[in-house]
Amino acid sequence: MSSIIEQQNNYRESRVPWDWKLWFQWILANAFGEAVGLGGTVVVFALLFIYAEKTIGSVLTAALIVLAGTFIEGMVIGTAQWLVLRHPLNKIRWRVWAMATALGAFVAWTLGMIPSTFIFTGDNSGGAAPAQMSDLMVYALAAAMGFVLGPILGVPQWLVLRRYLPKAGWWVLANALAWMCGMVVVFMGTNLIPPEGITLSVALMLLLFLVAAGAVVGAVHGLVLIWLLHSAHKSPTALAASSRAGTLSSA
Repeated sequence: MSSIIEQQNNYRESRVPWDWKLWFQWILANAFGEAVGLGGTVVVFALLFIYAEKTIGSVLTAALIVLAGTFIEGMVIGTAQWLVLRHPLNKIRWRVWAMATALGAFVAWTLGMIPSTFIFTGDNSGGAAPAQMSDLMVYALAAAMGFVLGPILGVPQWLVLRRYLPKAGWWVLANALAWMCGMVVVFMGTNLIPPEGITLSVALMLLLFLVAAGAVVGAVHGLVLIWLLHSAHKSPTALAASSRAGTLSSA
């Protein structure tokens, strides 16, 4: 009799459904977060280079942009994600998840600003104009950039998730793949900026591309998120152990 009950319990565990509603909510959260967070950072980026770069210098301008990326993009996206994540993992605190996301954004923006800072501070007088790259090359480099920067964003979040989800290490690879796709969408938008500059219609178009990029990123690592939750719910003992570990570490 006990073996029959055990088989029935195993069958129920194997039939745990994937939470597609959570996946859709995660996509919306990332789309909104990137539109507001990354969009706000880009606005600060543009304003600083237009009005302040010649006055305060390229290095200080780059430092202010990194801070903007940390607090605007990192905190906005972290908050948007936490509003979804708090339902299946209710022991994760907003402050912990938002700070982990902001830390990843800080490192990613710092590494991203180093090349452009050296370009603007370097002496290019008398040098030949850089060769024009094809769109395919631009998108390939964008994908490579996203694949490198994605894990930088994912590692601090993984340090939080591993307290609650047994297979959380996959989150780092998930961010690499997500941003490999998302960065291509971002560069597709910037590639459409006309030579005469950004107008209101162009700004709205770029905003739509940021929404699309956030949605793509959320869709990719959101699949891994619901898989992690699905796997944890199929193994309640592992989930309970991880939850206890998270409670002890956050105490």
